[in-house]
Amino acid sequence: MKKQRYTAEFKQEAIKMIIIDGVTVKEVSQQLGVPEGFLYSWRQKHLDELEAKSPEGAQSPKAMAAEITELRKQLAKQKRMTEILKKTVGYFSEDA
Repeated sequence: MKKQRYTAEFKQEAIKMIIIDGVTVKEVSQQLGVPEGFLYSWRQKHLDELEAKSPEGAQSPKAMAAEITELRKQLAKQKRMTEILKKTVGYFSEDA
């Protein structure tokens, strides 16, 4: 079986989907037909390259990526809470 080769552009687009667009590694893997391990490896390599290029005193690209991930989780939690509150208000409004 031949080993699949991926172009640099393909890898960059896959990493963009993960880091910038917020698509999970599992979803990108399914959409593009690339093993998850490859995607994790490409993402780590990309962040390492950005880390090496970043100027002194600037926030680390790895730290920024971690912060974005955390903010996305918080946003998703807030959206769930808002939906629960909307349903609760609707429930109590019907009783009045």
